[in-house]
Amino acid sequence: MALIDQHNNSSALPSIWFATDGTDEQLKEGLDLLVANAAVSIMVIACGDNQHSPLQVKLCLGACTAPIFGGIFPGFFFEGKRYERGILLIGFPFSIQLDVYDNLSPEYLKVDQPSWQDGEAVDVAADLMIFVDSMANATESFINALYETIGGGNHVIGGGAGTLDFVQRPCLFTRAGLLENAALVVKLSVPLGSAVDHGWEVLDGPYLVTEANGAKVNTIDYLPAFQVYRESIERITDYRFNKNNFFQIAKNFPLGIVGINEEIMVRDPVRLIKNELLCVGCVPVNTMIYILHGRRKFIIEAACLAGEQSGVKLKDATTNPMGLAIVFDCISRALYLGDDFSEELLALNAGIGEGKKTVGILSIGEIANTDRGTINLLNKSIVVGQI
Repeated sequence: MALIDQHNNSSALPSIWFATDGTDEQLKEGLDLLVANAAVSIMVIACGDNQHSPLQVKLCLGACTAPIFGGIFPGFFFEGKRYERGILLIGFPFSIQLDVYDNLSPEYLKVDQPSWQDGEAVDVAADLMIFVDSMANATESFINALYETIGGGNHVIGGGAGTLDFVQRPCLFTRAGLLENAALVVKLSVPLGSAVDHGWEVLDGPYLVTEANGAKVNTIDYLPAFQVYRESIERITDYRFNKNNFFQIAKNFPLGIVGINEEIMVRDPVRLIKNELLCVGCVPVNTMIYILHGRRKFIIEAACLAGEQSGVKLKDATTNPMGLAIVFDCISRALYLGDDFSEELLALNAGIGEGKKTVGILSIGEIANTDRGTINLLNKSIVVGQI
């Protein structure tokens, strides 16, 4: 199944193409249709279950005349439904500047020197979309370097691409093909209104991170990290860990780092390595952390609040909106909510408002600017951008 959906059939507004099978042939068909429909730039969202052929995709993307950006994710949602297979393409009627950063490494993070660029030059103060390989070894270092280079004042949305087996594969779309261990920075030529929320609450703590290495938490309060994490959860709740159920339990109990203004930045433990917790995003040594939990009511309400606030910020930025919301929603929120995820989508649409189209990406880590201007890698959060 495929469709072209364009507001009022106007070439001055975004077009959406959608297919549920997710084949290489459908990707080519969609790109061709959007280019024929006057798309100036194209965002590609695909599911990991599609099993795309890197060679066929490279040929398809290379033949496209419009700049391409996007990624392969655990899933997406569109028109109130969640999909784990399929393709979602958005054809934008405006130009973008795509900065591509290959082979991310903590030793080489010169944000002012991208590996290559695509599209047309856009003002350096532009609002941004960022796509990263969630398994890259320098994702958070790159985001920090980007903020240090461009400063605050930008609205930023984005997320991590990849699959839930956490195996690194090519997962970012460009006209050069699928990339891995890379980042895409998309500079927009139209204003963006963005907001972020999560809804998680403190269950226990605080605890002191006494040893950590990037995204790996080795010890908490000088004890093995998993020992402290396990004892806290089993003491307070009815959950019990065994050798096979770490992720099923951990998705309910993220870690929280309390920052300035008492904002809680969530870190998602996704894998147990002996007695160490591997998270999506760094957990610095000597920080105080909490073990969080969620009440479904507040998790769902967070989606509505993010939708509302992104609309308020867009009104401050432009009087000529395009009626499109782009959402990066953590895949672990969907896994946590289960059948109630449909309630989150209803709340999200209520917050965004009637008469607008929403395209959603189920990401592995989210990227957003805070009200203070800093750009952060987030977990278990929902980021809404409206144009």
